[in-house]
Amino acid sequence: MESVEWQSAHYDEPYATQRKDKLPRKLGLVGLKCEDKTARILDACCGRGDALETLHGWGFTNLTGLDLTPHPGWNSRPFVIRQGNVMEMPFDDASFDCITNFHALHHFGNGEGVERFLRECRRVLKPGGRLYIVDFPASTQIWTLFWLFRAGLYPPTGGLRNFAKIVKEEWSYLKPYLQDWRKVDAALRSGLLRVESFEQRLFLYYIKMVKL
Repeated sequence: MESVEWQSAHYDEPYATQRKDKLPRKLGLVGLKCEDKTARILDACCGRGDALETLHGWGFTNLTGLDLTPHPGWNSRPFVIRQGNVMEMPFDDASFDCITNFHALHHFGNGEGVERFLRECRRVLKPGGRLYIVDFPASTQIWTLFWLFRAGLYPPTGGLRNFAKIVKEEWSYLKPYLQDWRKVDAALRSGLLRVESFEQRLFLYYIKMVKL
């Protein structure tokens, strides 16, 4: 469960809205917009439900969220969000056509945590179902950026200061995730789910996987 300090930093305005406004582009890059609008979609580690809101705006009609930390706004959303552990999802086998996980894979801490999550996704996905992930790779650019943030050496803009706070709050599991990147990458390519596409950009990677 995320700390009060993390939630404060992550949901500070106007930065939370600025990040939310970038979601349509990211969802488009990972390929989710091409799914059938009636597909049953689970957003694992959904937070407040911002990605689900974007999908709902695109016309997706069968949306569910799951997150360990409850949020007071869940009940006002036009879709269902449940509190629960994505490592032990409260859903039957083969329940979903798609699962999404955006900016949350690093919360699992290392390759072993990622593999455990993938196994649970495989369980609840239908045959032919897809998992969509967007997260940080352990690239030179990321290590340099996070070192600058932690050293306090970054342009004095509100958005970067806010992001630096988030990195600081996440460092206890973000650092071992990046250090264990070879095992993380091996877990993603292990065959639990077949990789359909993998694109690494400057600071993020976008991956689409399918259950055979």
